[in-house]
Amino acid sequence: MRVYRRYPYMAIFGALVIVALTYIPLIFVLANSFKNAAEFANSPFALFVHFHFSNYIVAWKGVDRYLSNTVIVAIISVIIGVPAAALSSYGFAQLEFRFKGVLFYLFLGLLMIPWTLTLIPLFVEIHTFDIFNTWWALILPYAAGSQPLLIFMFRVFFEGIPEELYESARLDGCSEVGILARIVTPLSIPILLTGTILMFNSIWGDYLWPTLVLQNYHLLTISAGLETFINTFGLSAQGIGPEFAAYIIAMVPIMALVTITMKYFVSGVTSGALKA
Repeated sequence: MRVYRRYPYMAIFGALVIVALTYIPLIFVLANSFKNAAEFANSPFALFVHFHFSNYIVAWKGVDRYLSNTVIVAIISVIIGVPAAALSSYGFAQLEFRFKGVLFYLFLGLLMIPWTLTLIPLFVEIHTFDIFNTWWALILPYAAGSQPLLIFMFRVFFEGIPEELYESARLDGCSEVGILARIVTPLSIPILLTGTILMFNSIWGDYLWPTLVLQNYHLLTISAGLETFINTFGLSAQGIGPEFAAYIIAMVPIMALVTITMKYFVSGVTSGALKA
Protein backbone atom coordinates (compact mmCIF):
# COMPACT_ATOMS: atom_id res chain seq x y z
CA MET A 1 0.00 0.00 0.00
CA ARG A 2 2.82 2.40 0.79
CA VAL A 3 4.41 1.70 -2.58
CA TYR A 4 1.10 2.40 -4.30
CA ARG A 5 0.68 5.71 -2.51
CA ARG A 6 4.20 6.71 -3.42
CA TYR A 7 3.61 6.45 -7.18
CA PRO A 8 1.63 9.71 -7.59
CA TYR A 9 4.37 11.64 -5.84
CA MET A 10 6.99 10.03 -8.05
CA ALA A 11 4.97 11.05 -11.11
CA ILE A 12 4.65 14.61 -9.86
CA PHE A 13 8.35 14.74 -9.08
CA GLY A 14 9.21 13.44 -12.54
CA ALA A 15 6.93 16.03 -14.16
CA LEU A 16 8.53 18.82 -12.13
CA VAL A 17 12.01 17.67 -13.18
CA ILE A 18 11.01 17.71 -16.84
CA VAL A 19 9.43 21.16 -16.50
CA ALA A 20 12.54 22.47 -14.74
CA LEU A 21 14.89 21.06 -17.36
CA THR A 22 12.75 22.68 -20.04
CA TYR A 23 12.22 26.13 -18.56
CA ILE A 24 15.41 26.82 -16.60
CA PRO A 25 17.45 27.38 -19.80
CA LEU A 26 14.73 29.70 -21.10
CA ILE A 27 14.75 31.70 -17.85
CA PHE A 28 18.55 31.85 -18.02
CA VAL A 29 18.44 33.27 -21.56
CA LEU A 30 15.67 35.73 -20.67
CA ALA A 31 17.49 37.00 -17.56
CA ASN A 32 20.78 37.48 -19.41
CA SER A 33 19.07 39.28 -22.26
CA PHE A 34 18.68 42.27 -19.92
CA LYS A 35 22.32 42.36 -18.74
CA ASN A 36 25.35 44.16 -20.08
CA ALA A 37 28.72 42.47 -20.50
CA ALA A 38 30.02 43.35 -17.02
CA GLU A 39 26.89 42.10 -15.25
CA PHE A 40 26.98 38.85 -17.18
CA ALA A 41 30.65 38.31 -16.34
CA ASN A 42 30.07 38.99 -12.63
CA SER A 43 26.82 37.10 -12.13
CA PRO A 44 25.67 35.02 -15.14
CA PHE A 45 23.08 33.16 -13.04
CA ALA A 46 21.56 36.18 -11.32
CA LEU A 47 17.92 36.71 -12.24
CA PHE A 48 16.54 40.06 -13.37
CA VAL A 49 18.85 42.33 -11.38
CA HIS A 50 18.99 45.05 -14.02
CA PHE A 51 16.96 45.70 -17.14
CA HIS A 52 18.90 47.01 -20.14
CA PHE A 53 16.13 47.26 -22.72
CA SER A 54 18.63 48.69 -25.18
CA ASN A 55 19.76 45.10 -25.79
CA TYR A 56 16.41 44.40 -27.44
CA ILE A 57 16.64 47.50 -29.60
CA VAL A 58 20.04 46.39 -30.89
CA ALA A 59 18.85 42.82 -31.35
CA TRP A 60 15.70 43.84 -33.21
CA LYS A 61 17.65 45.97 -35.66
CA GLY A 62 19.90 43.00 -36.29
CA VAL A 63 17.30 40.25 -36.79
CA ASP A 64 14.11 41.96 -37.99
CA ARG A 65 14.98 41.22 -41.63
CA TYR A 66 15.52 37.52 -40.84
CA LEU A 67 12.22 37.33 -39.00
CA SER A 68 10.29 38.76 -41.93
CA ASN A 69 12.14 36.43 -44.31
CA THR A 70 11.15 33.44 -42.21
CA VAL A 71 7.51 34.48 -42.05
CA ILE A 72 7.35 34.91 -45.83
CA VAL A 73 9.06 31.60 -46.55
CA ALA A 74 6.91 29.74 -44.01
CA ILE A 75 3.62 31.21 -45.27
CA ILE A 76 4.35 30.41 -48.92
CA SER A 77 5.54 26.91 -47.99
CA VAL A 78 2.33 26.28 -46.06
CA ILE A 79 0.16 27.68 -48.86
CA ILE A 80 1.77 25.14 -51.21
CA GLY A 81 2.31 22.23 -48.85
CA VAL A 82 -0.96 21.98 -46.90
CA PRO A 83 -3.38 22.10 -49.89
CA ALA A 84 -1.18 19.65 -51.82
CA ALA A 85 -1.23 17.25 -48.88
CA ALA A 86 -5.00 17.68 -48.48
CA LEU A 87 -5.61 16.82 -52.14
CA SER A 88 -3.39 13.76 -51.97
CA SER A 89 -4.89 12.64 -48.68
CA TYR A 90 -8.41 12.95 -50.02
CA GLY A 91 -7.43 10.78 -52.98
CA PHE A 92 -5.98 8.11 -50.70
CA ALA A 93 -8.99 8.28 -48.37
CA GLN A 94 -11.89 8.33 -50.85
CA LEU A 95 -10.77 7.42 -54.36
CA GLU A 96 -9.93 4.00 -55.76
CA PHE A 97 -7.05 3.58 -58.17
CA ARG A 98 -4.41 1.00 -59.00
CA PHE A 99 -1.47 0.56 -56.64
CA LYS A 100 -3.13 2.87 -54.11
CA GLY A 101 -1.82 0.94 -51.13
CA VAL A 102 1.68 0.59 -52.54
CA LEU A 103 1.91 4.28 -53.33
CA PHE A 104 0.69 5.24 -49.86
CA TYR A 105 3.27 3.04 -48.17
CA LEU A 106 5.95 4.50 -50.40
CA PHE A 107 4.97 7.91 -49.03
CA LEU A 108 5.17 6.59 -45.47
CA GLY A 109 8.57 5.09 -46.24
CA LEU A 110 9.90 8.58 -46.82
CA LEU A 111 9.41 9.24 -43.10
CA MET A 112 12.07 6.65 -42.36
CA ILE A 113 14.75 8.32 -44.51
CA PRO A 114 16.92 10.70 -42.46
CA TRP A 115 16.82 14.29 -43.71
CA THR A 116 20.61 14.47 -43.90
CA LEU A 117 20.76 11.63 -46.47
CA THR A 118 18.78 13.74 -48.94
CA LEU A 119 20.94 16.86 -48.67
CA ILE A 120 23.34 16.08 -51.52
CA PRO A 121 20.75 14.98 -54.14
CA LEU A 122 18.47 17.84 -53.10
CA PHE A 123 21.35 20.29 -53.40
CA VAL A 124 22.04 18.99 -56.92
CA GLU A 125 18.36 19.43 -57.82
CA ILE A 126 18.41 23.02 -56.59
CA HIS A 127 21.34 23.77 -58.90
CA THR A 128 19.72 21.88 -61.78
CA PHE A 129 16.54 23.95 -61.54
CA ASP A 130 18.63 27.13 -61.24
CA ILE A 131 16.99 28.30 -58.02
CA PHE A 132 20.12 28.29 -55.88
CA ASN A 133 20.42 31.37 -53.63
CA THR A 134 16.70 32.15 -53.91
CA TRP A 135 13.79 31.62 -51.54
CA TRP A 136 12.44 28.93 -53.87
CA ALA A 137 15.40 26.80 -52.80
CA LEU A 138 13.79 26.82 -49.35
CA ILE A 139 10.08 26.91 -50.18
CA LEU A 140 9.88 23.97 -52.58
CA PRO A 141 11.89 21.51 -50.41
CA TYR A 142 9.95 22.58 -47.32
CA ALA A 143 6.61 22.07 -49.06
CA ALA A 144 7.67 18.73 -50.55
CA GLY A 145 9.39 17.47 -47.43
CA SER A 146 6.26 17.98 -45.35
CA GLN A 147 4.08 15.78 -47.57
CA PRO A 148 4.65 12.29 -46.05
CA LEU A 149 3.69 13.27 -42.51
CA LEU A 150 0.84 15.56 -43.55
CA ILE A 151 -0.63 13.00 -45.94
CA PHE A 152 -0.59 10.37 -43.21
CA MET A 153 -2.27 12.71 -40.71
CA PHE A 154 -4.85 14.09 -43.12
CA ARG A 155 -5.81 10.70 -44.55
CA VAL A 156 -6.55 9.28 -41.10
CA PHE A 157 -8.75 12.28 -40.33
CA PHE A 158 -10.57 12.24 -43.69
CA GLU A 159 -11.33 8.54 -43.30
CA GLY A 160 -12.92 9.28 -39.92
CA ILE A 161 -15.52 11.61 -41.45
CA PRO A 162 -18.85 9.72 -41.78
CA GLU A 163 -19.23 8.13 -45.19
CA GLU A 164 -22.82 9.34 -45.37
CA LEU A 165 -21.61 12.92 -45.81
CA TYR A 166 -19.55 11.93 -48.84
CA GLU A 167 -22.36 9.90 -50.37
CA SER A 168 -25.01 12.58 -49.88
CA ALA A 169 -22.77 15.17 -51.51
CA ARG A 170 -22.15 12.90 -54.48
CA LEU A 171 -25.87 12.24 -54.86
CA ASP A 172 -26.40 16.01 -54.99
CA GLY A 173 -23.98 16.18 -57.92
CA CYS A 174 -21.01 17.65 -56.06
CA SER A 175 -17.62 16.90 -57.60
CA GLU A 176 -14.80 15.36 -55.57
CA VAL A 177 -12.98 18.70 -55.48
CA GLY A 178 -16.21 20.35 -54.35
CA ILE A 179 -16.63 17.79 -51.57
CA LEU A 180 -13.09 18.47 -50.39
CA ALA A 181 -13.56 22.23 -50.49
CA ARG A 182 -17.11 22.55 -49.14
CA ILE A 183 -17.49 19.61 -46.76
CA VAL A 184 -14.16 18.07 -45.80
CA THR A 185 -12.15 21.26 -45.32
CA PRO A 186 -14.57 22.97 -42.87
CA LEU A 187 -14.72 19.78 -40.82
CA SER A 188 -10.94 19.38 -40.89
CA ILE A 189 -9.86 22.79 -39.57
CA PRO A 190 -8.18 21.31 -36.44
CA ILE A 191 -6.04 18.83 -38.36
CA LEU A 192 -5.21 21.35 -41.10
CA LEU A 193 -4.06 23.84 -38.46
CA THR A 194 -2.05 21.08 -36.80
CA GLY A 195 -0.22 20.46 -40.07
CA THR A 196 0.32 24.19 -40.49
CA ILE A 197 1.82 24.51 -37.01
CA LEU A 198 4.12 21.56 -37.58
CA MET A 199 5.35 23.08 -40.84
CA PHE A 200 5.89 26.50 -39.27
CA ASN A 201 7.81 25.00 -36.37
CA SER A 202 10.01 22.92 -38.66
CA ILE A 203 10.79 25.85 -40.96
CA TRP A 204 11.39 28.25 -38.06
CA GLY A 205 13.98 26.00 -36.47
CA ASP A 206 15.82 24.90 -39.61
CA TYR A 207 19.41 26.06 -39.61
CA LEU A 208 21.30 23.69 -41.90
CA TRP A 209 19.43 23.95 -45.20
CA PRO A 210 19.34 27.79 -45.46
CA THR A 211 23.09 27.95 -44.81
CA LEU A 212 23.68 25.51 -47.68
CA VAL A 213 21.52 27.07 -50.40
CA LEU A 214 21.61 30.78 -49.55
CA GLN A 215 24.73 32.87 -50.04
CA ASN A 216 23.01 36.24 -49.82
CA TYR A 217 22.71 36.95 -46.09
CA HIS A 218 19.78 39.29 -46.78
CA LEU A 219 17.71 36.20 -47.70
CA LEU A 220 18.53 34.14 -44.61
CA THR A 221 15.82 32.88 -42.27
CA ILE A 222 15.95 33.42 -38.53
CA SER A 223 17.92 30.36 -37.39
CA ALA A 224 20.73 30.99 -39.86
CA GLY A 225 20.38 34.76 -39.53
CA LEU A 226 21.07 34.59 -35.79
CA GLU A 227 24.55 33.30 -36.52
CA THR A 228 25.18 36.18 -38.91
CA PHE A 229 23.99 38.66 -36.29
CA ILE A 230 26.17 37.13 -33.57
CA ASN A 231 29.22 37.16 -35.85
CA THR A 232 28.90 40.92 -36.23
CA PHE A 233 30.14 41.28 -32.63
CA GLY A 234 33.17 39.06 -33.19
CA LEU A 235 34.93 38.34 -29.90
CA SER A 236 33.59 41.47 -28.23
CA ALA A 237 31.87 40.88 -24.89
CA GLN A 238 29.54 43.81 -25.61
CA GLY A 239 27.40 41.52 -27.74
CA ILE A 240 26.39 39.24 -24.86
CA GLY A 241 23.15 41.04 -23.97
CA PRO A 242 21.96 41.66 -27.55
CA GLU A 243 22.76 38.05 -28.47
CA PHE A 244 20.56 36.68 -25.70
CA ALA A 245 17.90 39.24 -26.61
CA ALA A 246 18.02 38.02 -30.21
CA TYR A 247 17.37 34.47 -29.02
CA ILE A 248 14.28 35.64 -27.16
CA ILE A 249 13.03 37.63 -30.16
CA ALA A 250 13.50 34.56 -32.35
CA MET A 251 11.51 32.36 -29.95
CA VAL A 252 8.57 34.66 -29.26
CA PRO A 253 6.72 34.41 -32.63
CA ILE A 254 6.67 30.62 -32.82
CA MET A 255 5.78 30.34 -29.11
CA ALA A 256 2.96 32.82 -29.62
CA LEU A 257 1.68 30.88 -32.64
CA VAL A 258 1.64 27.60 -30.73
CA THR A 259 0.01 29.20 -27.70
CA ILE A 260 -2.76 30.86 -29.71
CA THR A 261 -3.52 27.72 -31.72
CA MET A 262 -2.92 25.16 -28.96
CA LYS A 263 -6.62 24.31 -28.69
CA TYR A 264 -6.80 23.43 -32.38
CA PHE A 265 -3.44 21.66 -32.26
CA VAL A 266 -4.49 19.37 -29.40
CA SER A 267 -7.89 18.80 -31.02
CA GLY A 268 -6.27 17.83 -34.31
CA VAL A 269 -3.76 15.46 -32.76
CA THR A 270 -6.38 13.87 -30.50
CA SER A 271 -8.89 13.44 -33.31
CA GLY A 272 -6.30 11.82 -35.53
CA ALA A 273 -5.23 9.46 -32.74
CA LEU A 274 -8.79 8.40 -31.92
CA LYS A 275 -9.73 7.81 -35.55
CA ALA A 276 -6.55 5.85 -36.21
